[in-house]
Amino acid sequence: MAHGGIIATLLDEAMGKVCRFRNARAVTAELTVEYLKPIHVDAEIVVEAFETEQKGRNLFHTGEIRNAAGELLARGRGRFVVLSQK
Repeated sequence: MAHGGIIATLLDEAMGKVCRFRNARAVTAELTVEYLKPIHVDAEIVVEAFETEQKGRNLFHTGEIRNAAGELLARGRGRFVVLSQK
């Protein structure tokens, strides 16, 4: 099974990459992860992230990890603070 810290890192990285669509340099301010089902290290997974809201310099994102069958295994929410525009 994948370690929870690795799962959190995958979600944080995916959500952080969403900042690039705004051409913004931002850092993670808050991260919440829900571990719904075990993630097997030898199984194929899909990691996706989306922006859900923006308030001033704060960008709010969600991320999901699913298995090849589309079953939700973990999800995360993050708040990212924009430091500067690229």
